[in-house]
Amino acid sequence: MLGTCERLQADDGSAQTAGKNSQTRKFENTPADINLRMGYGTGQRVAFAGLVIGFLLCTTGCIAPYWQTGSVNINKLASIVGESLPVIGEFDLAGMNGGLWWYCWDVLGEKECKAYDEPDTGDWIIRIVSAVNVLLTLICSLAALCRTCCCAGGKTIFHGIMTFIAGGTGIAAVGLFAGTVSEGFAMKVKLLEYGWAFYVYVAGAVIVTMVSFMLCFASPDNPLTPMIINSMGHILPNGRYARMADDRLPLEQTDTDVHVNLRYPQVQSY
Repeated sequence: MLGTCERLQADDGSAQTAGKNSQTRKFENTPADINLRMGYGTGQRVAFAGLVIGFLLCTTGCIAPYWQTGSVNINKLASIVGESLPVIGEFDLAGMNGGLWWYCWDVLGEKECKAYDEPDTGDWIIRIVSAVNVLLTLICSLAALCRTCCCAGGKTIFHGIMTFIAGGTGIAAVGLFAGTVSEGFAMKVKLLEYGWAFYVYVAGAVIVTMVSFMLCFASPDNPLTPMIINSMGHILPNGRYARMADDRLPLEQTDTDVHVNLRYPQVQSY
């Protein structure tokens, strides 16, 4: 008797342990666990790469002294003393290229560059806005690199909002520059055309702005997606229901009706 009671107690203990283990396995894949293992989607990864590219373009364009291309002619120099020459006054003496921070001039093949001497207030507003754009884009790019290397995945809505602000400041800098460049930004020369650095900066600002929408609306990879697709495998593309997993409970449908007539399976009770 004693041996039988001990065996029964041992069986009860093993049954309780098995019940606890089954409960542990049941709550193993909670939503919090699934969220932690959620990866970044393809759209988010493309946005991360585009953000880094946009940062490089904005930085290059902001530094390079090729936002505007102009020239200095004889009349420009003669205007200092209030004179003007009608015929030879339009002859260009030097070609000049200018950016946001410094400029270069080319006289008879000799090129030299220097920073602007006394910029006015309007010029500094454009510089500050462009510097804020580069700084915010740098922060967002570093965050993208950290997410790629260290984070498991998830939503990137706040990241997208910050990126949109960064791209907006870049577009604002472009608009301010385009509104003042007709008279020569920080150097009063005859404007010929926009330089390549201007277009590089515009491309960077546009890319950063477009990337912000991808970060806000792109969905991460959900580990439940394959499970949902597999569980919906009994639904055919034409909308009809195939046989359920349990072959003992077939569905009945009539082919004579215009619309498919679906009925619940009948279960007999004995």
